[in-house]
Amino acid sequence: MPPTLLRRAALAGCLLTATLVAVPSPAAQAEPVPPVPVITEDPYAQATPPDYKLSYAFKEAERRAAAKPDAYAPPYISSGVIVAPVTTTEVQAEAGEPIALPPQMTPPEDGTGDPAEVVPPPEEKESVPPQAGIAAQSPPAEAGLSAADKNARESAAPTAGPGDTWTVQPKVKLVKYSLNRLTAIKDEVVAISPAELPGVEKVTAALVQAEHNRVIVESANASEDFRVALATRYGVDAVVVRQVPDEGLDGSQARWNDGSVGGFYGGARIDTSVGYCTNAFSWRYGGYQAMITAGHCTSLNGSVSTLVEYQGTVVKDTWNNRTGTVYIDGQSTYRGDLSLIRLAGGKTSAPRIYVGSSTSGSSRAVAGMWSRRPDYGDQYCTGGSTAGELCGWKVNALRINVRYSDGTYARNMTRGYKQGQCTRGGDSGGPIYTVNSAGKVVAKGVHSGGGGGGSDGWGGAFDPCREYFTDIYEAYYGFPGVIATG
Repeated sequence: MPPTLLRRAALAGCLLTATLVAVPSPAAQAEPVPPVPVITEDPYAQATPPDYKLSYAFKEAERRAAAKPDAYAPPYISSGVIVAPVTTTEVQAEAGEPIALPPQMTPPEDGTGDPAEVVPPPEEKESVPPQAGIAAQSPPAEAGLSAADKNARESAAPTAGPGDTWTVQPKVKLVKYSLNRLTAIKDEVVAISPAELPGVEKVTAALVQAEHNRVIVESANASEDFRVALATRYGVDAVVVRQVPDEGLDGSQARWNDGSVGGFYGGARIDTSVGYCTNAFSWRYGGYQAMITAGHCTSLNGSVSTLVEYQGTVVKDTWNNRTGTVYIDGQSTYRGDLSLIRLAGGKTSAPRIYVGSSTSGSSRAVAGMWSRRPDYGDQYCTGGSTAGELCGWKVNALRINVRYSDGTYARNMTRGYKQGQCTRGGDSGGPIYTVNSAGKVVAKGVHSGGGGGGSDGWGGAFDPCREYFTDIYEAYYGFPGVIATG
């Protein structure tokens, strides 16, 4: 159990007489622990994405921190500057080393969160040739990469033209809590029992607020008793409570008649032993046709079907249906809420997703994955078999841990918010994406769950919709193979 910050009063100023010594009472020997602070505003609601060059440089700052997580704290970007906090002077020099990137970097064509002004998709699935996207389905070279090779590729700088290097100078700051310490608090507080931390029942999420070197605990319970309990367990300056509405977050969130003619599409309804959800994207690994969806939608080794036919079997799963996110295959990174479905022999999956309303047959081709991981302020769309295509989402939390109303917890998630129609039951597992200027989908993640919007599921300024998704890169580095493109 972490040490408390309970401080003992010094035994000073005792009154001595010829025959008596005045001893402080037990109550006077210990100062009361002050409660952790409480906030109500979302600190990232107005965030905007960094310049694309800065975002690549920031990835190197994160890599440095991950390599020495007890000596570094989580880095962050402030006013166009990368800040590299450290907990010891021993790594100050290396943390402040310039980060060099190639010049003349071309902005990636990642599209926007609103496809309204780009090329419209075909109106019907039948308009797609029966073998669309199937000819190029042999497994790509990266399908067999080792974990070490994949990690090396992830940290590699993007290619660019000749010229002088472009340099970023991180600003080094000495702080109290390391990356490991803040991550441990974030992981524990969504999973700990009320017996160990009274009042934790109303906690819905936790994320690291790097610029303040602390963890934000989102909870409907902001009572002084609960905040004192947090301070006692973690430290009064290690945690802040953000008070949020008292509502459960739904982790079960139509492209209702998808069949394999031309290949299964993402964004279609699927049925499993757990319930019904939505497919996200087509996948290729080891010569197999596959698709990905949310882990809580499936059971490992369980079957998956559409309303019209059997689809395949779950072969990889980052989710335990009793507890939530778990490590897989000996990895030491939580991969959110994901499932890999291997299609049955003779079945195919096309590199397309359904768009439009829940009953629409319109679709778009998938161009590939986003050029980087999500960042604050990114805009995107969701696609679900119940709510259909919803755009206008904006990212306001990274690497957040979520406690759903059924007691399970999703770790290492991204959160977005919007006004208007919210995601609904059955949308879980659906695609998260933008659309580029060519009218193709750029994959950003897999929908896990959401909340907000009140009983009618329609979010306003004071109760916006909230949506949680797993970054597509967690599937890329967690599962064998790659996303299918066409």
